[in-house]
Amino acid sequence: MDQRRRGLNPAHWVVGIVTGLIAACAAYGPSSAPSLVQITALQWIAEDADPVAALTTQPATCLKSGSFSAQARGGELLFNSPLLLGGQAAKAGLSCAACHQNGRGNPHFVFAGVTGEAGTADVTHGLFGPARADEVFNPVTIPDLALASGRTRVDRDQPGTLEAFLSAQIVEEFEGSAPTPAMIAALASYIRALDAEACEPASVERQSWQQELDRIRTGLDALDRLGRTDKAGSAAYALAIRASLGRLHARYAGISAVQAELERLSLIVRDGAPTAEIEMALKALKPELAEQAARSLYTPERLSNALAAEAD
Repeated sequence: MDQRRRGLNPAHWVVGIVTGLIAACAAYGPSSAPSLVQITALQWIAEDADPVAALTTQPATCLKSGSFSAQARGGELLFNSPLLLGGQAAKAGLSCAACHQNGRGNPHFVFAGVTGEAGTADVTHGLFGPARADEVFNPVTIPDLALASGRTRVDRDQPGTLEAFLSAQIVEEFEGSAPTPAMIAALASYIRALDAEACEPASVERQSWQQELDRIRTGLDALDRLGRTDKAGSAAYALAIRASLGRLHARYAGISAVQAELERLSLIVRDGAPTAEIEMALKALKPELAEQAARSLYTPERLSNALAAEAD
């Protein structure tokens, strides 16, 4: 059975969140090749789309010059965390970035019962939470948040308006836990930094392991700023870091030494290790990530071969 088909079945939603917490790939033996490409995003790709292109490239990064502050970088990390939304979305492994890839749009996104044509979503569907359910199937095109057309739903310039909108979406649309003011401020800062005038909007760029490393370091910086005194915020950033580690784990499928260290890192993050200890371990792992990158599923040829082997 095609993995993308199976991934759309609600009975398999749990796979996404397990991947984010670095457990899904534990099924591989220490020296065996992966029996399944455990990349959560594969579940959301339309059948007529090229999965290799969708999983190895992304829309261009469009960020206003000088606007990507530490706060905005923290927002970008949370934007990519499935645990931010909570409820069924978290169980499915869905993050804000699942629909808005790299803060942009996602023309290939599909989710059974919620999307009509690829790249659409019914935001008043009751699947993720009843608060906004209107009993009408009315999917709309997922907006590109860097384009002017993607800013029409909420005024980003009016202080507090975007923050209130984001908080309501998390709590009402997805039944997530109420985010802290600092978390909402970070998300709003990231979204305000998105601007198509800062890039070539139609261009694409490669997805890379370095992006996840940057996100993890951003999360560690956030933990340092919070001093682990803001329990809710610290927990959210720790989970977001672990989700990034999980995405790396899935991409380095079958490379046991790298995966074992990623698993160890996830556990020490979970257990509240000092950020200096985590940063030191991350620094030690970076050369191995670089050396093994050609064997990872960030490499189009290897990903293509892995998907073809799985189809057989």
